[in-house]
Amino acid sequence: MARATKKLTDTWLKRAKIANGVHSDGDGLYLRVQGTSRSWIYIYSFEGKRREMGLGAYPSVGLADAREHAEAARKVRATGGDPIVLREAAREAAKAANVVAEVAKVTGLFAGVAAQFISAKERGWTYDITTKYKGYLRNHLVTFGAKLCADITTNDVCDAIRETWDTPTGPYLRSFIERVMDYAMVSGICPERLNPARIEAVRHVLHDRAHETKHHAAMPFADVPAFAKGLGELGTVPGRALLFCILTATRQREVREVTWREFDADLTLWTIPKARYKTRTDHRIPISEAARALLLSIGTNRDPDTLVFPGQRKGRPISQHIFASLINDGFKPHGFRTSFIGWATKVGKFSDDMAQRCLGHLTGTEVSRAYDRDDRLDERRVMHDQWATYIATGA
Repeated sequence: MARATKKLTDTWLKRAKIANGVHSDGDGLYLRVQGTSRSWIYIYSFEGKRREMGLGAYPSVGLADAREHAEAARKVRATGGDPIVLREAAREAAKAANVVAEVAKVTGLFAGVAAQFISAKERGWTYDITTKYKGYLRNHLVTFGAKLCADITTNDVCDAIRETWDTPTGPYLRSFIERVMDYAMVSGICPERLNPARIEAVRHVLHDRAHETKHHAAMPFADVPAFAKGLGELGTVPGRALLFCILTATRQREVREVTWREFDADLTLWTIPKARYKTRTDHRIPISEAARALLLSIGTNRDPDTLVFPGQRKGRPISQHIFASLINDGFKPHGFRTSFIGWATKVGKFSDDMAQRCLGHLTGTEVSRAYDRDDRLDERRVMHDQWATYIATGA
């Protein structure tokens, strides 16, 4: 569902006099005016009670920033949370992180330095990366975390990662330790030296991993129409969600967490905001008639912050494992994006560049992308429409 039209403007806000009261910008964002005081608030309902969340004073917090803060709060509401409670928890966590950071500066323990490193960098990371790195400290580096960065050797690093070395986690764990050690050295927490976690050193102690790239197992595109028909016949939320994932050639998480707010009023365009997208840019996806019909079949309750494909727990998306349970023969949900590429280039006769654009991949060089900002929406719509026709007819 399209967001309500914005009512406030920067020009209006700069007026010398604005009547006392609460002025709406739409979607729960308001400007409260009392004399010369102007402040932003986000008003919402939680567990049947009206809540007001302060977002800062104007003009210190401008209109664009206030809208961004309100959007972040709405995302919390979309998952069933209370943004005020979450903000307070974040503040407490930040205080704790600051304490850890100060201890790290004095003691140089790896766990403290790693926590400081995560805190310093997480604004530029996705939620998944931050969660993964915190999980490394909690699940794999408990003993290692008690070591002084200044004393850590390559053998220490290898001991910490040996059990995971032959798993997908191993290389990421080594890379994380290397980054933390680099951070410790450039921050002056420990003396500069050759990084003990560098791959060249680790290879002298641990065996070389086989250089094998493991791709997501993809269903042959010729088999997708029959599989999609079976999903449609299920009539379940997970079945509809996976079918929508296939029709739009998107990642499973993007579908599991989508709310009605991300669609336009006619359900012909889906815009995944940069906060949820891998490339950290907004990604527009044209909705085929088949995908639109699927959305319409869900019902008429399209509250902007409601999940399109809700899970069994209220306010929570469907499980990340549910799609895998619907697919046989070892195929992966992500593999349907490969199926789409195969169909697009072999049957649809589209260029690989256009197919990659449909998947939201960055194409060309950084310089060429700076000049070419057209996302080829109309051309991609043709491709999505033909993909939907192929899924429906097999031809």
